[in-house]
Amino acid sequence: MTEPQPDLEGRVVGIWGFGREGISMARMASAAGALRVEAVDDAGRLPYETPEGIDRLVVYRGPEHLARLHECDVVFVSPGIPWHQPTFEQLRASGIRISSAADWFVAKFGAQTIGVTGTKGKSTTASFLGGLLRGLGVDAVVAGNIGTPLSDLSPRPGEVVVAELSSQQAALLETSPAVAVITNLYEDHLDWHGDTASYYAAKANVFRHGARSLVCTPDVVARLASIGVTDLPPTLRLVDPATVPDLPGETVMSFAHNAVNAALAVVAAAEMTGRTVGDDVVVAAAAEFEGLPHRLQTVRVTDVDGRPVRWVDDTLATTGESVVAALRSTRPDEVVALIVGGMDRHLDYGQVDDYLTGGARHVTLVQSPSNGARIGAGFAAAHPDRTHVVGSLEEAVRVAAAVPGVDVVLLSPGAASYDLFANYVAKGAAFRTFIDALGSATDGPRGAVPPAN
Repeated sequence: MTEPQPDLEGRVVGIWGFGREGISMARMASAAGALRVEAVDDAGRLPYETPEGIDRLVVYRGPEHLARLHECDVVFVSPGIPWHQPTFEQLRASGIRISSAADWFVAKFGAQTIGVTGTKGKSTTASFLGGLLRGLGVDAVVAGNIGTPLSDLSPRPGEVVVAELSSQQAALLETSPAVAVITNLYEDHLDWHGDTASYYAAKANVFRHGARSLVCTPDVVARLASIGVTDLPPTLRLVDPATVPDLPGETVMSFAHNAVNAALAVVAAAEMTGRTVGDDVVVAAAAEFEGLPHRLQTVRVTDVDGRPVRWVDDTLATTGESVVAALRSTRPDEVVALIVGGMDRHLDYGQVDDYLTGGARHVTLVQSPSNGARIGAGFAAAHPDRTHVVGSLEEAVRVAAAVPGVDVVLLSPGAASYDLFANYVAKGAAFRTFIDALGSATDGPRGAVPPAN
């Protein structure tokens, strides 16, 4: 039996992490009548101003204040706090109630929520699913990890919330949404979870606490079974990528991996509403969906020796599987300069080597800091003439532009951006700045690169 969420009235509420979600939770706790709201931002991030209109809130900046959380009745934890952070481990062992914005929201509104998680594709799937639901005439909102904190929402009766959930958010769920979607499971976020089994187990929380339906691929079921998770919801809806039909037209959703995401969204919409999702609704939603920033987004088109070169920002590709999906989105006749490298999280990049050495695309590999030399190492050894090791993203852009006959420059790092940049947004902005420094750059078309033939 799931423990109910505590009444916050008269309680001392701790907020660990005071970014956008932390501020939202502090506002919610104050409105619920908390005796005190004590927010600890151990990162000490700027700006230091305390938001107005949140009664009984005190904000403490710096890690020296973490001990205050042990004096709270309930602590809401930001998704960015690593699971094995010592204070986090101590809080979990202390008996103090630990929660999060996602946990709090789903406990109250899970019956009208579709939870979407997975290693990759969850933002696209959630966004497309929101469009499908609206195409069916359903009042729907997309929130969570994708942008709007779930604690900002008070959904009306009949409104469907599509909640994108990261593994960090899913890890603290003690209630599951009515319908759960897992797009895929690959090795990722080992720095946060510690190992692959813990990462998969965190994802499984999206359905293990009361979901009535799970929508996923057969591979997801197999990966969950590999860590002993076989207690699936009463209804299991499988989408086999091998049988997913191509979507008509040249849209973002026409990529092979996005066609699977679209199929998952269609099944989830039908599960939630009990209605058939017609092909006309799917085609209309695909035509309207422009894709998301930093996901195979053409950001510039430049003139190189009289030829157009497309520059594609795929900075949210932080795994080897994502790099392969990005390469498959290019046309077989295109010459691709692939820029890889970012924060090393000790992932396995064997699938990148397998794809590159298979020769399905003509690729020149540009290995940039910090871990670029690990990505495509086998290809680099076999094709040193088509591999360049560079010292910065700026140098990577210059080298990529000089690749003979290049048609597409693809920044698909296969790693997170936190080694040298504040986040993937900052890395994407730097990418555009370095392209512009080359001259002859124009803005790229909206959405993603044209789908492969």
